[in-house]
Amino acid sequence: MIHPSAVFRLRTTRRARLGSVITTAALVVAAGASFVGGQRADAAATNGGAVQVLFPPGTATAGQAMSSGGSATAFALNPPSGAACTGDTATGGYRVQTYIVPAAVDPASLTFGTSPGGPLPAGTGPGLRQPLFSSGTPFVNKATAVNTGLLTGLAPFSFGVFGASGAAVVPPGTYNLGFACTLGAASATQLDKYWNVQLTVAADATDSPGGFTWTVVGGGTTTTTTTAASTTTSTTIAGGSTTTSTVVDGGTTTSTTTDAGSTTTTAFGSDSPTTTIYYGGGLAATGGSPVGPLTWALLLLVAGRVVILIGRRVRVLPPDAS
Repeated sequence: MIHPSAVFRLRTTRRARLGSVITTAALVVAAGASFVGGQRADAAATNGGAVQVLFPPGTATAGQAMSSGGSATAFALNPPSGAACTGDTATGGYRVQTYIVPAAVDPASLTFGTSPGGPLPAGTGPGLRQPLFSSGTPFVNKATAVNTGLLTGLAPFSFGVFGASGAAVVPPGTYNLGFACTLGAASATQLDKYWNVQLTVAADATDSPGGFTWTVVGGGTTTTTTTAASTTTSTTIAGGSTTTSTVVDGGTTTSTTTDAGSTTTTAFGSDSPTTTIYYGGGLAATGGSPVGPLTWALLLLVAGRVVILIGRRVRVLPPDAS
């Protein structure tokens, strides 16, 4: 006959084991939810940095910073060196978009259409949401470089496509514009990364065809030094980037851009390509904090130890002879 105290201990042990199993299962489920939740949080769009507004190839000051222009003025947008989507188009389905929206609209909140493309909902005037146009064609749903996901083929833009209606399409105000990486159809998680700059638009009756001019918000300062053999122009952009261009006898221009510790040098001349300045740059590190996963790992380790201890066989002592 088993002593009542032994029966009690046995039942208590079984209940403890059952409780431990339930607790461990709950911890596993909670840990999984934590990781999934972390992934959802990390899915928020990443601000890749500021875009530079530069004089486009084919101009006397190609590669130098622009501070202003008119409705028909061509300009180049240059993202930071190495700017890339999280994945490429060929294997990951990522696409490159452009946008111009009022400054009150957070670029991180944008969604984009797949056909015909552009930021949604499309609009003009106070509700302006349009892609940028290159030679009259919207820059939307463009492919990245294979494997690297780099932003490539970034052509010059202008607002001349809006014609005489330009002032109505882009009324006076400050606007966000730039590049964006997207994945799939419009949704809360479609936007991957974006690179932004702001322009302030002002009405100008003397401008043709749109009747407005624009100024880069926080535009850089330019210093020009001339010697007998060369002219060196150094332009510092808001945010710390510096573009230095040197024109030597014979018409060859060397442009050096220093951006957050990286330097890119491009030569422009009769025998030099004119599109190599359009490549992007270093991105801020992404990813969630390891604190949550480490905490859950520790809890699971403790729970596992509890299970091992409770799972040991209980020694039932013989009842007291007395």
